[in-house]
Amino acid sequence: MVEIIVESLTLKELFDKQQTLVIPEYQRPYVWTPKEINKLLGQFKQHQERTDDKPLFYLGSIVLHKKDNSLEIIDGQQRLTTLQILSVIKSNSDFGIKYSHPISLKNIKSNHRHFSNNNYETIDLDSINVTIVIVESEDLAYSFFETLNTGGKRLSGTDILKAHHLRSITKIAERNKYAYNWEERQRNLETVNKLLAKARRIDYLKPKNIPDKFASAENWKNVLTEDFAENIGKEKLDIGYSLVEIEENTHRIISNKYSIRQPLNEGKNYINYLMSFSNAYNAIFDTKNREDFYSKFNNKMIEQIDGTVDLRSFYQLCLLCFVDMFGTNNMIEFSLWLFRHIFSLRLNEQSRIYEPTVRNYVDNTKIIERIFHAYNYQEIITYLKEYKTTEIKINGSQVKQRFFNKCCDFFSLDNPSEANFDEKLKIKIEEIVRIHKDEI
Repeated sequence: MVEIIVESLTLKELFDKQQTLVIPEYQRPYVWTPKEINKLLGQFKQHQERTDDKPLFYLGSIVLHKKDNSLEIIDGQQRLTTLQILSVIKSNSDFGIKYSHPISLKNIKSNHRHFSNNNYETIDLDSINVTIVIVESEDLAYSFFETLNTGGKRLSGTDILKAHHLRSITKIAERNKYAYNWEERQRNLETVNKLLAKARRIDYLKPKNIPDKFASAENWKNVLTEDFAENIGKEKLDIGYSLVEIEENTHRIISNKYSIRQPLNEGKNYINYLMSFSNAYNAIFDTKNREDFYSKFNNKMIEQIDGTVDLRSFYQLCLLCFVDMFGTNNMIEFSLWLFRHIFSLRLNEQSRIYEPTVRNYVDNTKIIERIFHAYNYQEIITYLKEYKTTEIKINGSQVKQRFFNKCCDFFSLDNPSEANFDEKLKIKIEEIVRIHKDEI
């Protein structure tokens, strides 16, 4: 029987316990800013100003995993670290929690500097009440962690996935290595996870609902944990699936080891899968400091948003799917023809472009499925070249005219008009591909 201990006590009583409080290596770092800290201080001050027979200030629940003679903080790190910072400033009282993560150390130092230069009331640890939940099972500890609401900066779906998969890696040195690599890529992982979930859910055999751009963080959290934690294998096998060309008893792997829609196992398999596509995402879309033709195209035509944010979202999804299938060797050619295909919506008769418009377009043309079902990249390129775009109708729209002019300038189109724009663009794309095809 799994032992669970639930206690109600003051913070001072918690810190007076003989067991050391520890931050597991695979926990997310300390991320609170003065905004979240001031909110907590404001709540405490408001509570202290009450004149009735008030109870102790309730800080919430703290989930701890009992491991040997220490207590690992599973949920509550942000609040406890914040109070340790404030206590050190006011009374030089250290709770003994140690930190090693560089992001945690940076944010602790920043908050210490900020509040050392600002006045605030001393917080009496005897006046703060917490509920501690101590469990001996790490799995149960994380069940609490994944379901509890926390104050300040809430956990994202990717934070939940990090904890879920790292804790399934049993070797400490290996777990720490994966935790470090995760934090190195932290910046784009939520975006990459959402793109992967979309590509997996836009499946005409097994379609699933995809949150729109107005969906709440909680909605996306549920999608990501369902797709990448609840509904994946429990085996420890790190298996990849990739497209292979076979000719005269030889074979050549076209793309990277992992495939977007492949089955996944928890732990290393999912983490390696995510990191593989994080690398691909950075190589494809992080082009600000690069000067090659593709980067200029991405910086000036894709990243410069003027009524095209929803078009860009699905363009990036399609491009990531192409690289998944066929690698980056022919990415310039595909990206240009894909641009013509998807961004042609910007110049058709509709006055504005909305996300449902783009989604319907992607569904009707089945561009994602065409990419995944193509045997080679020429098959999808041929489809894009032969695709007939809708007639251009600017109709006096300043936004459309700006986009029309931007396209003409970037592609150096000669005497373009609404009637001949597409034919001239196709000719220019062929010319650019001949010149720059081998750059990537």
